[in-house]
Amino acid sequence: MTILLSLLGAGTLRAEPLDCRRCHSDLEKARVTHSPFAAGECSSCHQLALDKRHPEQKEAIVLVSDGSKLCSQCHEALDTAKNVHGPVASGDCIFCHTPHSSPNDKLLKDTGIAQCLNCHENKFQQKYMHGPVVEGKCFICHDPHQSDNPYILKMGLPALCLSCHDASAMSGKSIHAPVRKGNCLACHDSHGSPYRKHLRKDFQENFYLPFSPDNFALCFDCHASEMILDRRTDSLTDFRDGDRNLHYLHVNKIDKGRSCKACHDAHAAEQAKLIKRKVPGFGKWEIPIEFQKTSTGGTCIVGCHKPKSYDRIKTNEF
Repeated sequence: MTILLSLLGAGTLRAEPLDCRRCHSDLEKARVTHSPFAAGECSSCHQLALDKRHPEQKEAIVLVSDGSKLCSQCHEALDTAKNVHGPVASGDCIFCHTPHSSPNDKLLKDTGIAQCLNCHENKFQQKYMHGPVVEGKCFICHDPHQSDNPYILKMGLPALCLSCHDASAMSGKSIHAPVRKGNCLACHDSHGSPYRKHLRKDFQENFYLPFSPDNFALCFDCHASEMILDRRTDSLTDFRDGDRNLHYLHVNKIDKGRSCKACHDAHAAEQAKLIKRKVPGFGKWEIPIEFQKTSTGGTCIVGCHKPKSYDRIKTNEF
């Protein structure tokens, strides 16, 4: 279809093919140009309204179709998945894209995170930020149009995280329950956090620290604090000699209370109970740990004290 331009000349009205770029040349100056516009095929998207003359009358040029119906004449439909981005669902493609030309890739109106912040609240000013967020690369994790995954993620968890992070750190003889379930977000905020490693709550980096529930806030989201606070127990923890709570023994020290990380890996370990093989914390020397689990207890052979055994049924000296 050809758009006809009405012209008045010598008392007559005539029509001739419309070359939009004769007047709208400014639209060609950007780095990225929409293909139909670059080819001069304006009538792919625009048409002359009935009984209207252009350019004398306003609204003489109208779109061939409305919203996403117009875009889907050439582009594949992007609103068929389980979760659809709001502007896509409402057919408002030009909220993010310019229809003619843009200095940005994909004809986007803005670059990086600035594009997303046109709608989304800026919660990305935390002390510790996820790398893709720092770089403004939201599309590394999110599909801008649609996805069958929550939050229009490109992949489900943990596959999405493991597309960048080392999967070997998430496997072993024992695996932390959130890791085993693929729920990385149980401990980490995917965008950023006031706490290191963008954790959801605080977890101190120190090897030694006096006990305070605040120092283990992240762990106590799932684990009962009583497993460390109670000196005696017959049920709160398996790490006990009879009813003597050995978690309490290790952690409740004023000067050398052990952090959870002194023995346990937060993701996975080669030994049972998430026990590490080696523990950094003493300069260049890594403390060796060998844990031999039994049906009612175990034995620890470590670099920080002589071998010790415990038994939940028969009380031994520890």
